[in-house]
Amino acid sequence: MPYFTRPSQRGVRRRARLLCAVSAFSGIAFLPQAAVAQSPTSDGRAANDEQPGWRDEIIVVGQGERQSPSIYTVPVVTAATRLPLTLRETPQAVTVMTRENLDDQQLNSVQNALEATAGLSSRTLDSERVTFYARGFAIDSFQYDGIPTAFVSGASFLDTAFFERFEVVRGATGLLTGTGNPSASINLVRKRPGRQFAASATLSAGSWDNFRGMADISAPLSRDGHVRARLVGILQDREGHVDRYRQAKRSVYGIVEADLGPRTLISIGYDHQAIRPEGTTWSGMPLWFSDGTPTRWSRSKSMTADWSRWDNTLDSAFLTLEHQFAGQWVARAAVMHQRSSSDARLFSGLGYPDRVTGEGLQPFALASYTRSRQNSIDATLSGPVSLLGRKHDLVFGVMANRRVANEFSSGFVLPSTPFESIFDWTGAYPEPDFDARPFSRTRTVTRQGAFYGAAKLDIVDRLKVIVGTRLTFYDLEQQTALTSFEFSKSGRITPYAGAVLDLDSHHSAYVSYTEIFNPQTNRDRDERMLAPTNGRNVEFGVKGSYFGGRASASIAVFKSWLDNVGQIDPGQLLPDGTQAYFAANGTTSRGVEIDLQGEILPGWNTYAGFAHFVAENADGGRLNAELPRTSGRIFSTYRFAGPLRAVTVGGGVNWRSASFESAASPMGPVRTRQVPYALVSCGSAWKRDPGSGVIGVEKGPLIPVV
Repeated sequence: MPYFTRPSQRGVRRRARLLCAVSAFSGIAFLPQAAVAQSPTSDGRAANDEQPGWRDEIIVVGQGERQSPSIYTVPVVTAATRLPLTLRETPQAVTVMTRENLDDQQLNSVQNALEATAGLSSRTLDSERVTFYARGFAIDSFQYDGIPTAFVSGASFLDTAFFERFEVVRGATGLLTGTGNPSASINLVRKRPGRQFAASATLSAGSWDNFRGMADISAPLSRDGHVRARLVGILQDREGHVDRYRQAKRSVYGIVEADLGPRTLISIGYDHQAIRPEGTTWSGMPLWFSDGTPTRWSRSKSMTADWSRWDNTLDSAFLTLEHQFAGQWVARAAVMHQRSSSDARLFSGLGYPDRVTGEGLQPFALASYTRSRQNSIDATLSGPVSLLGRKHDLVFGVMANRRVANEFSSGFVLPSTPFESIFDWTGAYPEPDFDARPFSRTRTVTRQGAFYGAAKLDIVDRLKVIVGTRLTFYDLEQQTALTSFEFSKSGRITPYAGAVLDLDSHHSAYVSYTEIFNPQTNRDRDERMLAPTNGRNVEFGVKGSYFGGRASASIAVFKSWLDNVGQIDPGQLLPDGTQAYFAANGTTSRGVEIDLQGEILPGWNTYAGFAHFVAENADGGRLNAELPRTSGRIFSTYRFAGPLRAVTVGGGVNWRSASFESAASPMGPVRTRQVPYALVSCGSAWKRDPGSGVIGVEKGPLIPVV
């Protein structure tokens, strides 16, 4: 059954629908020949999308068969300046996690993907709360298709099946994101539909009853392909290595694109993710017994109750309109509406248990729910201009964002029912009557508007200068039962400057200076809100592009500053009982980062990175000591040639250095240490060539092992 030859258009459509149905239940992907033969472009659409209509043949290929030889890099990114720049032309450290890389490593959540990205680390407080870091600072700048948004609760568990790639720009990124820390910005690029029919489905099973199904269908809705759609759905149910923990995920993403004319494109889409964990942990296990001896719990031990949960629902709707004018100028406008809800019922034990009886813990609980919504608008106009006999690129943009969040909390609840022995703990504990308590409310409204622009100036044959600026208007309001305050900042200017010098046909050296600011809600002893933090970043580096752009490498040396950082004002409490703070300057971070991504030899794809930084607070102490200072990541796959071309093998290592954290113990304050460790992954796959006309089957996913 090498292929089907259609006697008529109607026959092809019938067969396509049949193959789609078979795909959804069998885990086998059926792709049109044109889709198999072409590489995806930088925006995720097939390179032959300009050729509408159905093709005469449908090739049957194995689940997971690539549309082209695997690549771990992309030709163009816009996440740093909104200008279409190659990685080599971008004067900042940039890492791209492509669809190929995400699939090969089975990185199915945002958390998994970011933890596998060079230079990034995470801090997990419990089963649901995760904070990401880069260069010693927390990451709070996220974008969807280039539109800045606030990072919301539960977003770390978002499924990666909706996205074509992740673009990570490290350092200060205030030109496009406005507010944040000099850490990094994450741009999540959504999948787009193609003009030809393609469908795939996967089923997987893993340790701890991890069952997952995914279906991805892209199809034209009109005969000429001018209207097309894509639908992605995910069902996942899994348990974890922690007692009583389980999670259900139900997600769907849909997008419709239409060519309104030869130069105008409109897209409308929606995604919904419902994440329902049960048995969620809240804080961790005690490290010491009451007599000061250290505990030795198993990895599965948990103090959670069987009714604990932390449900999260996230919905996004978006609309984009693009038009290409004469002279290669492009106008793009995007509108996005997001809603999120969180409902938590949490339980844990406080204190130190008796080493013999396991008793002595104080039960405590909390209930909270949060509702937030945000609207974002972003419009740009970009294109080339000629000046002094040279071609330069310009982009101008305007954006606005408004987010309203309402958080309701019961506060800490101390139930009267004793906590049984920790040794015999089963999670059977009565749920407190949270509804009988008054819930406190915190309402936060943030508004941000900005005008920005950037230019890539072709100064001489080997030198390009990139400059930009942003004018930001920011307003923050927060109301609680006891306090109400507001902060406004009008006309904040954020500059951007960089230069790229071509050293030869493969290498370039660059230097850049970037800024960012971030409002904060801390108040001083006079009840005045602290001024925003000011972040700055200076970066030097060398980048290389090899094998016609199929592989890239970079090395970056950086130093970052963060001023006006809120520090605890000892012994100073405000009238409402909250802690007073004072602003301190001098927080710094400096280090080096190395990246390698792409196809370094035919059939050999590699993603590797090394990062080291030293971060200090204003007093010279170690900043965020709980983060590893050094990390290294490498993942590589190789597809054999010749008679073994159906065989792919791969593996990788994620390593991190030691980290430290202050903790309380029965003997007083102590400093704990996490020893260095590495996670190893390995696997193999068997795939037949798409042109062979037979069904290919993957044998064993590339799964991580310790």
